[in-house]
Amino acid sequence: MAALGWWIGHRAADAEITARPALWHISQGDKEAYLFGTIHAVPQGERWLSPAIARAVAHSDALLLEVTGLEGERRSRSTFERLGRTPGLPDIGTRLDNDADAGLFADLERRHPATLRNLGGYESWAAALLVNAAASSGLSLSADNAGEAVFSHMFAAAGKPIEGLETVDGQLGLFDALSESDQRLLLTQAVREAGDAPRLYRILHDAWASGDLGTLERQFLAPLARTPMLREILVDARNRRWSTLIDQRLRTRPGVPFIAVGAGHLVGAQSVQARLATLGWRVERVQ
Repeated sequence: MAALGWWIGHRAADAEITARPALWHISQGDKEAYLFGTIHAVPQGERWLSPAIARAVAHSDALLLEVTGLEGERRSRSTFERLGRTPGLPDIGTRLDNDADAGLFADLERRHPATLRNLGGYESWAAALLVNAAASSGLSLSADNAGEAVFSHMFAAAGKPIEGLETVDGQLGLFDALSESDQRLLLTQAVREAGDAPRLYRILHDAWASGDLGTLERQFLAPLARTPMLREILVDARNRRWSTLIDQRLRTRPGVPFIAVGAGHLVGAQSVQARLATLGWRVERVQ
């Protein structure tokens, strides 16, 4: 209930808001929805639930998240362990691009022994996610104050349904289905960026908090520029699938959904809202 307590205690006046992330209104005739880009952890005490977002939530009658099931930590961890572990894998150091990267990982392992000591039993995609988690562990971030948790508690408290565009199994399955070479690219990138995590997160957070879509695009999509297949699988194909699902939902079901997905899917020429526009929807940024 931490996120609900945050909402009740921090329904700040407009002047007290510390972040104003982007929010869109989607409409066509009498059909409408709201679209919000999340980051999955924010600084403790961040006040981003602006009057504009609160009004959109109040006007909506269902929450549509990127993925459902993450709120059940034990179940999502079980799925991660089931998909991410394979016996007999080579050492992490041998899966990285070069000896310098192996040295970076050895240093990370010394600094985060609880998380990274037994990483060798994980497939490369899962190891990459665990490296990212270890790198951000000292940043005083809170998932309870991020969009997914806050919106979930708000809609649940109001008795409004919560749905997902994907499941935990489906989302992690995307990573699990990547080729080993693509997985190793993710792992190498995670290791190289781990030492710079505070600066990189600050850039990402500040862009999200101010609704700076250009910087968000560079932070999310530029790292995938040299691996177009990774971008296609993890970003563009999902954007196409989600925009189709959203379009079908709005055309066939009554009500006003509030749609919250990762901010990286709402930037660039292939973003969810750009694709919705090509399907005939009016997309208006309202914050």
